[in-house]
Amino acid sequence: MGAFFCVSSISPMASFTLDGETYDYLIPDPGTHGDAHSWVYGQYPKVLASVPLAGGGTVDVFASAERWNSSHILVSWADDGDHPHWAWIPAGNVQRVNDSDWDIEEYRRCPPELRGVRWGNRLPGFLPAD
Repeated sequence: MGAFFCVSSISPMASFTLDGETYDYLIPDPGTHGDAHSWVYGQYPKVLASVPLAGGGTVDVFASAERWNSSHILVSWADDGDHPHWAWIPAGNVQRVNDSDWDIEEYRRCPPELRGVRWGNRLPGFLPAD
C-alpha cells in the first residue's frame, strides 16, 4: 500500500514538456488506496488521458494505465525528454486507445531520422497481421 502514497513524490516537479510546451499539472487525490487494483506488469492498457492542469483545463497524453480504484486511474507517460510522469487521473478523463492509434502517436513523436528503422516502408497505424 505504501507504493501508492509515493506515486506523487516520484516526480517532485508536477510539470512536463510535451511537443515543446511546458504544462503544470495537478495530482488529484485518488481517495483511499485500499481498493486499488493493478493491471499485469507489461500488459498495461494503452490510454489517452486528459491530465488536469494547474491553471485549469486539461492536456491529452498517450499513457499507460497501471492501477485503478473506484474513481481514479494511475497513468504513466513520458515527456519530450523521455522523463517519466505518473498521476492519478479521474476515471472519466481516461479512455482506451487501439494499437493503431498508439502506433500513429509513436510515429509522430519519433525523430524523423529514426522512423525508417522502426517502420520501414509500413505506414503508421497499419499494423501487420498477427
